Amino acid sequence: MKQKEDGTRARVFAAALRNWATIDADPAPTAVRLDIRQPPDWAYAATINITARQHQRVLAFLHDDVAENKPGHSTPECAATVINALLTEHRIAGRSHITAADLVNAAPRIGRSRTWIAAHITELIDTGRLGETRRPGRFRL
Repeated sequence: MKQKEDGTRARVFAAALRNWATIDADPAPTAVRLDIRQPPDWAYAATINITARQHQRVLAFLHDDVAENKPGHSTPECAATVINALLTEHRIAGRSHITAADLVNAAPRIGRSRTWIAAHITELIDTGRLGETRRPGRFRL
């Protein structure tokens, strides 16, 4: 089933980014305007105005995220955090299931091997974070 591209995901991202970047009041004037666009046609979804300090905070976060999530450079704890974020993204998107392929395809973002991801899926099932279904490789969120 093809997912409808109505800009909802981009607007959710924009709201989350706005909340994260502006967690504290900054009386400084706007220094940067971030335009959020939604694929596949990259239509406008939202604009976020942030101060210079908030801009530096966003850049530092992105730099750390990219540096920490390079394949082979992620600790098991960081990889588990990324997987938890992926599960949360799927729940927010209204999905009730996830497949092993969804997680394996995210291996570059997770920064661990497919074998490690498979073992972590087993751990998530054992702890009740994922539920098994009748279809192999498909799990209930």
